[in-house]
Amino acid sequence: MGEDVDTGSITWLRLRLLSFRYALRGIWVARTGPNFRIQMAGAGAAGILAAAFGVRRTHLGLVILSIVVVLSAELLNSAIERICDLVAELHSLGCDARVRDIKDLAAAAVLVVCVGAAGIGVLVFTQG
Repeated sequence: MGEDVDTGSITWLRLRLLSFRYALRGIWVARTGPNFRIQMAGAGAAGILAAAFGVRRTHLGLVILSIVVVLSAELLNSAIERICDLVAELHSLGCDARVRDIKDLAAAAVLVVCVGAAGIGVLVFTQG
């Protein structure tokens, strides 16, 4: 009976499950960040508003997409900040202007995404 089992498929499946485990761990790590917490609260508020306003499916899709993009941008920003901190520490860079600029650029990307999401929110929740 063991001859029928494709061990390559089992290995592939285990690797996929592990990759999801690592991704979920990343979200677990990010939960401690104050900005991620604020954005999660905003996501919850947007969900409550969508339910209260009875938002149409297409508009609900825009709200969900906005939430996902904001949270993804914050996760990337957090990863970039941690990498910068690690590099600065390993190479004794202190307060290097280049590291500061990299972190500021990543934070600016989150800000741009948040402004766009807020714009979508205004359009969706103030529709006439």
